Amino acid sequence: MDFFKVVRERRSVRSFEDRPVPRGNIESCLNAARLAPSGTNAQPWRFLVIREAEKRRLRAEAGFNQPCLREAPVITVLFGDRGLYKKRLRRAKELSDIGALSQDTLSTLEVNYAKRDSKDLNDQKIAMNCMLAGAPYALAASALRLCSCWVRPLACQHSTDSGGNDAQKQFL
Repeated sequence: MDFFKVVRERRSVRSFEDRPVPRGNIESCLNAARLAPSGTNAQPWRFLVIREAEKRRLRAEAGFNQPCLREAPVITVLFGDRGLYKKRLRRAKELSDIGALSQDTLSTLEVNYAKRDSKDLNDQKIAMNCMLAGAPYALAASALRLCSCWVRPLACQHSTDSGGNDAQKQFL
């Protein structure tokens, strides 16, 4: 399908059929999201795909019982990962080492990261990066003729991810 046609025709759908979504389609959407741009390629996000009915019901409760979350045959949760974001300077150094980032740019990043490293500002940047990953996920779903709906962060909680890092939940 033509990219611009996908962009034009993508719609948020809030009513879903009770049909399973093929695993390969979900993997294609996740792969599109994986390729999304992010600052210093930190990719400070994690996706959780929920297929089991009981787990979807619990996630819908966390989303203020929105009908679209209860009806969807699959829910994909997009997490912002603070632990990955904190590693962005190390990633910038890796990029500099292979010549993908100039030493001048790396020096500027080091100074700016030190000056502007605050939890609130970092959370905003993590959320921005998550949106960059969520968009190609939704566009890939549309290209595969799947319906989707971006749901704004709801019942935001801070928890830890599987690696023990502080993770901010975002729902897709």
